[in-house]
Amino acid sequence: MNAEDFLKALDTGKIDPVYLFVGGSAFLMEEAWKKLLSSLLPKRGKNFNGERVQARETEAGDVIERLATTPMFGGRRLIMVDNVEAWGKRDRAAMEAFVQRIPPSACLVMAASDRKSIEGLAKAVETKGKVVQFRSPGDKEALRWLIERGRRLGKIVSHRAAFLLVEMAGGDFQTLASELDKICTFVGERDQIETEDILEAASSQRSFSAFDMLDNLKAQQTDKALKSLRSLILSGELPLKILSTLAWQIRMVWQVKDGLRQGLSEAELAARLKAHPFVVKKAREQAVRFSDADLYRVIEAIAQTDIAIKSTGILPELLLEELILDLCMEGKKPPDTSKVGKVMQHRN
Repeated sequence: MNAEDFLKALDTGKIDPVYLFVGGSAFLMEEAWKKLLSSLLPKRGKNFNGERVQARETEAGDVIERLATTPMFGGRRLIMVDNVEAWGKRDRAAMEAFVQRIPPSACLVMAASDRKSIEGLAKAVETKGKVVQFRSPGDKEALRWLIERGRRLGKIVSHRAAFLLVEMAGGDFQTLASELDKICTFVGERDQIETEDILEAASSQRSFSAFDMLDNLKAQQTDKALKSLRSLILSGELPLKILSTLAWQIRMVWQVKDGLRQGLSEAELAARLKAHPFVVKKAREQAVRFSDADLYRVIEAIAQTDIAIKSTGILPELLLEELILDLCMEGKKPPDTSKVGKVMQHRN
């Protein structure tokens, strides 16, 4: 059984007493466990009837004892044991025997990276339950999985859109899931996702990275602010474009802040500013964090850095880093762009 078939079986309410999760896709395995947990246990019983342990820290006998205990709040007791290949022969033999007589009130999940080293345990599981394969995906599997995940989120992802997202983000499921979640938020209530949405959202993500930079500036988290800056540079953004994006976002936050004072809603602000609702939402979050004095200080520093980039021979990237460093230092004046020593010291 593969991961997709396992999830479909859960949707029908069919739950076996024992499973062996095998494979290299930790993300898919984690999703399967969460789905099983929510499907099998009532909300109030999850903290008492659902456990997850490591084989290297827990003997098979201890797991067997817990599974034999009558569950609290009724239902079934669920335990997942990670890395069962760490068990020795005695523990494996005990579990192989227990699987044959597992009580109806129990559900056991064991996980391993490879079946070869635990073949006896795998065969025992197959007599009473299912071995589920969680293979690291190729592009074809990633496309199918992406479309299916979109369906579960209430979105129809076209094949072309899925192909484009895999091309842009790669085949790692965790990365794809994160990107798809952002795109679903970006399209809002619309249920169809096309290539145009992928391209627009990807472009907008660079603006959102700059919003993240503003959050880090306010929190004086220098390393994170510099990381956001460097990610923008590595994505191909020109220094002056980054600076203009920051200036645009400061103006957006200021306009949203002013609109909130007038009692305008996010929808009204989006219409007035001709901005995407997601951008207005981010600006609103920051409007409550930045005072007018904060915004003025940042915009003045940006203006000085813009002049320095256009009139000095200093590398623009260094001037941008100098800007970030100075803005993260509370009480400092806008950056003196002739001093780039702080940047070099921080890099070293």
